[in-house]
Amino acid sequence: MSNELEKSPVPCSGCFGFPFKVEGSQGWAGNQPCVHGPTEGCSRHNPKGLPIAWNKRIPSDKKKPGFFERLRGKINIPVYDEVQKSTRIWSSLHLDHSIVDPLDPIHKSIHYALAYYHLNWVRSAASPESQKARAYVISCNGTVVGDANKHWPDIEYCNRPYWHKNSFLLKQVIKLTIEPKKRDPVFGRESVYVGWPGDGWTFQPCPHVQHHFREYQFTETRGLMRASMSFSTKRCFAGPFNEHTRWQSICGPSETSWNCQHCCTDNWVQLNFTENKIVVYISTWKDLGSAKTAYDGKWLAALRPKAAKWKRSRAELNKHSVRATVLDAEKELKSSRAK
Repeated sequence: MSNELEKSPVPCSGCFGFPFKVEGSQGWAGNQPCVHGPTEGCSRHNPKGLPIAWNKRIPSDKKKPGFFERLRGKINIPVYDEVQKSTRIWSSLHLDHSIVDPLDPIHKSIHYALAYYHLNWVRSAASPESQKARAYVISCNGTVVGDANKHWPDIEYCNRPYWHKNSFLLKQVIKLTIEPKKRDPVFGRESVYVGWPGDGWTFQPCPHVQHHFREYQFTETRGLMRASMSFSTKRCFAGPFNEHTRWQSICGPSETSWNCQHCCTDNWVQLNFTENKIVVYISTWKDLGSAKTAYDGKWLAALRPKAAKWKRSRAELNKHSVRATVLDAEKELKSSRAK
């Protein structure tokens, strides 16, 4: 993989104004999943927000360009005096939507555009060790800064792919920490309704499951604090419907599984009350298939809401089979590093 790491950039001919190649003998260069623009990237790949190698032909989502985007025309590329180094992801696949359309993000603020060419790049490595190393290369983590005026907390996230027993696996974890701000001086209560705008508090672990947080509350009595939180879950089985969950801190931590019946995604929502703060974990584990083709059933079921569903048995759902497989991959990797 040493030849895949970019050296210091120098201007080159036929590079469309970039100081790095976006096309070459190895095909075309893709982007890190977190790179959606010329200076973007997660805390791991571009912590200083420097200009970074970015192929603007690769979409960062499946949305069609809007009116203003079309009106704006070509994207201005900044002067690349210094480019954040990153491993280049080369692909010789035919460049079309089946290759570059990415998974939808769990939350609108978390940029992780994982597409089939990433999976294929990992699978096509020369050895099992290189496959696992490439999977780590496209791991991303960071923090999305919240907005106190809108009662949005910071969002900490981690996206960790694995290559395990000829399958591409993905673990995604989101953490929210909510602190009390200002309570009613008479009743000692702080109630915050977060249903509007709804998409700020909406999380979608897969095309068939969506969590929408509605309200949280802190109550102080005799100097002691307690909390509650409510959210609803929409699942697409016979048709969309909502399941409502209300959690009370005095009843202890809550851990609810929302494993999907229509794609290989296991999802847990965990709520806890620690040091007078509400802590929310949204954990997702995915099996995205063998990556031999862009039309693998597991991949398509996770990528496109209208694709054929991947039917899972009730036993698989009850055993949290995808989560168990990803945990096995984690355990195997830690064991190999310890040797």
